[in-house]
Amino acid sequence: MSKIRLMLVDDHEVVRLGMRAAFELEPDILIVGEASNGAEAVAKVGVLAPQVILMDVRMEKMSGIEACREIKSLTPQVNILMITSYTDDRAALASALAGASGYLLKNVSRAELLKAIRLVATGVSLLDTSRKQQAIRLATTGLSSRPGEDLTEREREVLALVTRGNTNKQIAEQLSLSEKTARNHVSHILEKLGLSRRSEAAAYAVEHNLIPPRQNQEHN
Repeated sequence: MSKIRLMLVDDHEVVRLGMRAAFELEPDILIVGEASNGAEAVAKVGVLAPQVILMDVRMEKMSGIEACREIKSLTPQVNILMITSYTDDRAALASALAGASGYLLKNVSRAELLKAIRLVATGVSLLDTSRKQQAIRLATTGLSSRPGEDLTEREREVLALVTRGNTNKQIAEQLSLSEKTARNHVSHILEKLGLSRRSEAAAYAVEHNLIPPRQNQEHN
């Protein structure tokens, strides 16, 4: 029996270990490798030749959505199943635009996740036509009309500090946050803006005037 070649991509090692444990005893699934971020996944996909990639949405260095877009442009035959801990319609729509075959929450049952993997392996898309049409419509209208409109006040503060060249540690110190919380804020900002790098976020913030006036003045 031909096995489904599965690649696991998540920036948390414990999560990858859990997924591996959930799948490796399945007779029709072969785990061909792992990656800890989107950039690593893009680099490895040509060597590992997976049939299906199970990929986290939120990761540093390169988000799952950006990695999905790049992988699909390089190897369109690979089927990508996005998985996340957060309910986020924008991320789901961005995943559809990037070429993902599905978008699931991490609290899905093992049986449902296995079913999804087996379905996308056959080329079936779990993203219905209405979702794809909505993604295209929002990408060409609503999402681009008011840049950064869904950033929280705290995320705007973090973005201003990113624009000024601060590291996650420096952001944490200035805003009295843990470094992990600062890192999560940066990751959420990149995902909401549809970007993959801090430098891109900084340029975007200046271009679209997303920095609070006082901080913008300091930056200049």
